[in-house]
Amino acid sequence: MGGGARSGGLRALVRLERRHVRASARFLLFAAGADIDEERDLLDRAYQLYLLIFVAVSLVLSFAQILDLAGQLREGLGVAVSARLAHLLLVLAPAAGLVAWGVSDLRETPLRLAAPDITWLARVVRPEELFVVRLLRDLPVIALVSALGGALLGEIASAHLGLWAAMCAALMLAARLFALDTALPRSVAEPHRRRAATVVAYVIVAASGLALLLAAAPLAALLPRALSLGVYSVVVVLLADLLLLGMAGNKSCYADMAFVIDDNELYAARRSMRFLALADAGAYKEACRRRRAQRHRRPRRTWRFRPGRLAPVSHALASLARRPSALLGLFSVGGFLVPMGALVMTLRPGAGVTLCWLVCACLSLCEPLELGHVFREDCRNRLVRSLLPFGRLELLVLDALPALVVTLAASGAVGGVTAAAVGADPVTVVLLCCALDVLLALSCGLDDPAAPVRLGSVLVTGFAFSVLALVVVGLASLLGTAPALACAALLVVLLARTLR
Repeated sequence: MGGGARSGGLRALVRLERRHVRASARFLLFAAGADIDEERDLLDRAYQLYLLIFVAVSLVLSFAQILDLAGQLREGLGVAVSARLAHLLLVLAPAAGLVAWGVSDLRETPLRLAAPDITWLARVVRPEELFVVRLLRDLPVIALVSALGGALLGEIASAHLGLWAAMCAALMLAARLFALDTALPRSVAEPHRRRAATVVAYVIVAASGLALLLAAAPLAALLPRALSLGVYSVVVVLLADLLLLGMAGNKSCYADMAFVIDDNELYAARRSMRFLALADAGAYKEACRRRRAQRHRRPRRTWRFRPGRLAPVSHALASLARRPSALLGLFSVGGFLVPMGALVMTLRPGAGVTLCWLVCACLSLCEPLELGHVFREDCRNRLVRSLLPFGRLELLVLDALPALVVTLAASGAVGGVTAAAVGADPVTVVLLCCALDVLLALSCGLDDPAAPVRLGSVLVTGFAFSVLALVVVGLASLLGTAPALACAALLVVLLARTLR
């Protein structure tokens, strides 16, 4: 009877998961003019099949174009530098995944249930069944995406794409399973020991990520020897994956379902609003932030604001402390977007790679930068803004100073370390990073609705200027690093004079 009940719960979970997948597919196809539930005749099914084939062919051709850009990057950097860069990324990718998955699973239980499923399955589903369904949903996606990323790294390293794809997938699966092993004790621990278990898990995740980061260069140097073993090296990693899988499955059997259901509140609310992210990503993020803040609402100590010119700085610090999620936006700009652009401008791998970075940068700038969040909020409050004894440029500098310091620190650290790893000049890369960070921060000053900037009849916004500035600096980098630095410095001076 027990085995039948367990299999029945697992079948119910799988059936509900299939319904969730079908509902998501219906929503996405509805945007393309197809309804898989209402339109069932032959012509409608043929149109739906055509859409699937079109999307599949588009994805294949897009990935082929990305591989071609990777080949141009290899030719621009040279085979030796490209190989070192690929090996380093193959080490850093699992480290980043481990930290990201570990933090996510510690903020919310890894045993996830949507809101309708909680009502149906709260008393009939065992935690190990939730764990199995979560693995069936996540691991194939992780393996596929990691394999594509591994093939891309293999193209950069001019190595066997299949071997690199398999190794990258195996390493990322190991990172995911290790994160599960680390986070599951939080769901297993007794209530009075849960806080201690959470702290220990955070320490393990942070220590593991830091250790992998510090050992990235030695591990990258050892990777060619490991990859020379061929498929045997992949088999060894897969055996480690099986060991981690067994440990995680054993821990999931003892999870506290009452805690799991209570901890799923935020995930259930976020999942019910997931389609809002496609229409308005900003509103979706704000709704999630407010829901998260209401969940752990507790009194905070009074923040002592400084007088005079330090008042906006202390206000910006308070805003950053109240919104820790803003650090993710700052690190995405300062730790990834800007350093990668500085490296591309310094190494000059080719016009195709530079254009690819410019497209990615412009797409990432579609959302307002976290660098100017406090400034935009101050300008939006017209009653307060009219009473502030600061000009636009001065208020922007004071409001953006804490966020800019974080961004500059991330850009300098990532840019300097990466430049040293690939053989570029760290000083030049760091200077370019600083210039781009300051340029992006100053561009936020154009979002002041009380003092719009126009060129003739054209309204210049922060997004438009930042995109134009990155394109101009990127094109100048094709002539050399010095022209790019000079162009960035000139744009900073011109923008500062405009905002005065």
